[in-house]
Amino acid sequence: MRRSFLPLFVLLVVTLRAAGADILFTAATEAELQPLLAKMTDVRTESRAGWQFWLGTLGPRRVVLTRTEGDPLNAVAATTLAIRRYAPRLVVSYGAARPHDPALQAGDVVLSREFAAFDGMVSPHRDLGTGTAPLTWHPLLHPLMTPGEEETHQAHFPADPAVLAAAQKLTAPRGRLVPGVLGSAHQVNREADRIAYLRTQWRTDTEDGESAHVAGCALLLGVPAFGLRVIDGQPGEAAALVLQLLEVLP
Repeated sequence: MRRSFLPLFVLLVVTLRAAGADILFTAATEAELQPLLAKMTDVRTESRAGWQFWLGTLGPRRVVLTRTEGDPLNAVAATTLAIRRYAPRLVVSYGAARPHDPALQAGDVVLSREFAAFDGMVSPHRDLGTGTAPLTWHPLLHPLMTPGEEETHQAHFPADPAVLAAAQKLTAPRGRLVPGVLGSAHQVNREADRIAYLRTQWRTDTEDGESAHVAGCALLLGVPAFGLRVIDGQPGEAAALVLQLLEVLP
């Protein structure tokens, strides 16, 4: 009886390995995914809860794509489902961003050296009727769970250094390549003083809705992450850079 189960066990192992992927790509909108989908072969889709995943190959690499809706909760849920189901060896978040660094111009491409999820803040006590002073608030760091159920408070999440080195070979059509800190929160900040304050507190260079949350999720689950953001970019711009990235990755 034991021998009769061996072929089934081998088949199960092979099946699980076949479900794996080299890279998980996440983007906020389907328009940002479409240029990659157009280049993929052997495309199939799977649905998990409320999220859709596109599986296929880009060149020699097996890839998975998913849409985050530009929102931290959706981004973390989609990334977690994809990592658990497809076991990617790298997670790449890409898209457009707003600048926090005043030196950045439209078309500049910020490559992740680090990520910062800047949504956590603590306000000092003020009595009712004394107003609010948000520029006096302090960062509330994320308590990341580490082995042994220990919490490690981190302001920044690292990006994969080898991918960053490769990405500096890209060609940005409208601007410069700038390594920096990609920031994300469920916020749209348009007040210059607030943006300057956030940059001082978190060292952020850009702002979007999901990149740091995707990277933090990947870190917690033991998968390297990388991100690139085009300042005030159009949907196809970041995707074109991702296709370049695939050509220069080791």
